[in-house]
Amino acid sequence: AHAAEGSAKAPAFDTDAARAALNRLLPRHAEQFRLTLVPAQGREDRFRVTGTTGRITVTGTTPAVLLTGVHWYLKYVCGAHITWNGDQLDLPRRLPAPVKPLERSTSLPHRFALNDTNDGYTAPYADWAYWERMIDVLALHGCNEVLVVAGAEAVYHRVLTEFGYSDAEARAWLPAPSHQPWWLLQNLSGYGGPLSARLIADRAALGRRIADRLRSLGIAPVLPGYYGHVPDGFVARNGGDARVVPQGVWHGFPRPDWLDPRTDAFARVAASFYRHQRELFGAADLFKMDLLHEGGTPGDVPVPDAARGVERALRAARPGAVWVILGWEANPLPALLDAVDKKRMLIVDGVSDRYASVTDREKDWGGTPYAFGTIPNFGGRTTIGARTHLWNEKFFAWRDKPDSALAGTAFMPEATDRDPAAFELFSELAWTKAPLDRAAWFSSYADFRYGGRDRAARSAWRALHDTAYRHTAVERSDPHDS
Repeated sequence: AHAAEGSAKAPAFDTDAARAALNRLLPRHAEQFRLTLVPAQGREDRFRVTGTTGRITVTGTTPAVLLTGVHWYLKYVCGAHITWNGDQLDLPRRLPAPVKPLERSTSLPHRFALNDTNDGYTAPYADWAYWERMIDVLALHGCNEVLVVAGAEAVYHRVLTEFGYSDAEARAWLPAPSHQPWWLLQNLSGYGGPLSARLIADRAALGRRIADRLRSLGIAPVLPGYYGHVPDGFVARNGGDARVVPQGVWHGFPRPDWLDPRTDAFARVAASFYRHQRELFGAADLFKMDLLHEGGTPGDVPVPDAARGVERALRAARPGAVWVILGWEANPLPALLDAVDKKRMLIVDGVSDRYASVTDREKDWGGTPYAFGTIPNFGGRTTIGARTHLWNEKFFAWRDKPDSALAGTAFMPEATDRDPAAFELFSELAWTKAPLDRAAWFSSYADFRYGGRDRAARSAWRALHDTAYRHTAVERSDPHDS
């Protein structure tokens, strides 16, 4: 929702996109909401809900923030709930007035959502109806940055045909949508291919539609950046100073070669990539690139030089861009961070709640801005539960410490459409000033999830609060299968 540092000023919005979302989500009550945009104060987003019976006024700093305010009102005034796997909307004909104004704000500029793997595990062939609903739900939950990978294959197809590969060869290198997340992470290629021209075109159209809808709500699309993977034979076809570093095998899959980012060849490919990406999906300020992810090898390429080459190509195409990178296992490497402009990096930390040894991200990452993050689901399993006690302890302590580099939140389940309680609680952290009373929060969750104060529901959720949502497996954050 905020322009990246050094980029063009934030765009002007209207309420049309938020109004359209209410018409979809609350068709019998949408007309009772009055939506008003107000200017942000610096980097702070805020909403306020007031009104009388049947006439609810919501003010907010972006269209998505207006929807966040609407959802806060639905939960805590109406006892209703909307999430990605079901709604509870037992509402009176005329909506009740808040007893007092509902006001929330956040100074955290990054509220990131989705995991690279989500498209593979959850809905690789999802259509626009699915994504429209998903975007509405993410807006209701305060997200302002969303990872968009649909359509990336169209960018690579265009690039490869510019650099010596035939249409058939390019399509054969692209994997099926079910495996594209791991291809974008440079772990594999071609699996489930070759792709048809129709599928590539349809996915590109879907990606553009997702990105445009996000922008209309004041949510920033986070697009894949280019950091060097190429098919076999790149050097032979292109010559010059092109050189590649073989990347070995990842879980039985041959990894694509890595084009040396120090070379002019890399700069030319990256320029082509960003040009085609902009033509297909429009402008963006955030680009996700996980250099040397899960066992990637730099070979004889110094990591700092590689990082500078990747950053240089990004800046040439998008001068004000932010490089988004996953905090995962040993990544990002300190040598990488020390070589780039840390102020224009964002680490989305996948292990804030995973390891007992993770205690000082300012020290770990040299003051690089990061989002407190969680991956509460792995492998698309239908799990229930999370380390909500650690979210409550660590998030506020890390946010409020002197010289904190914490700049946001990142909710990154490897698969979505599951465990709405975990999503609900995590999404409220950025809008909350002090640690939650978790027991009281889970009681309120039972009330709005089921539409009333029910002793049995509260008792059940108290049991879950004590067990599944206080997950304590050593050195892991994987909850139990439901």
